[in-house]
Amino acid sequence: MPVTARRTSLSRAVSQPSEASIVRPNGRTLAKHRKTTKSGAPRAAAAVLSVGLAVGGGAAISVTTSPAPASAATTTLTPAQIRGNAPINSHPYLRFRDKGKTVSYVQRALHLGPDGYFGTSTVRVLIKFQRSWGIRATGYTDPKTWGRLTWAAKHKVLYGPYGKSTATTFRARVLKEAAKLKGRPYRYGGTTPRGFDCSGYTGYVYKKAGKKLPRTSRAQYRATKHISRKAAKPGDLVFFKNSGGGVYHVGIYAGSNLLWHASRPGRPVAKAKIWTSKVAFGRV
Repeated sequence: MPVTARRTSLSRAVSQPSEASIVRPNGRTLAKHRKTTKSGAPRAAAAVLSVGLAVGGGAAISVTTSPAPASAATTTLTPAQIRGNAPINSHPYLRFRDKGKTVSYVQRALHLGPDGYFGTSTVRVLIKFQRSWGIRATGYTDPKTWGRLTWAAKHKVLYGPYGKSTATTFRARVLKEAAKLKGRPYRYGGTTPRGFDCSGYTGYVYKKAGKKLPRTSRAQYRATKHISRKAAKPGDLVFFKNSGGGVYHVGIYAGSNLLWHASRPGRPVAKAKIWTSKVAFGRV
């Protein structure tokens, strides 16, 4: 056979191999009626195609194809996600815009909805939490914050002793000053510890606590914000009204239907039960 013809035949054999010409590794020809067995080798393995054609001195030609390796899908976490999912016991420095399960833990400890995002609301409540415990208000979870935060979560509390509102602190001072004067005598027109009338007593106590009241019970009623009995808190003022609606007496609400007051001649300053339903409450 001429060389040209042999090359042409070889090209056809390589480009269009028949099943009969594919040689298995052990040398046997693959029969058409037999099903091929799927190999467990990965696709990245090279596929070797041996074409049993004699060229020149009977050498065999092997055609080898190596497919490109499949690219593995990888997920890269951002620094915010790494911090947000760090173990709680590692006490990560969580900050604004961090995301993850550890952020959700912090939010639950702060009594917030745990959405896992360290947003502005989380920063705001965390700063308030830090201030209430005397920690430097940074808005991120430093080691001191973590220590107090895990303790608060364990004991199901939130704000510390420094977190009470100004109003709460003021009313607490009112009750403290009111109790100090227990046993002081009643004196009509009195405004000092030597003797008090009702409005003289409330005015003196409030002044000691940090706020000034007008002199008479009616003037004090007009100077306060009127609130319902349900909304009243210990330390607020309680006013007694006659059948015509006029104010004739005032005291300091002590909670549980009790008050501190200077009631009448012969009766010293004391805590007593509110004896009528015709009362009104006021807050400064």
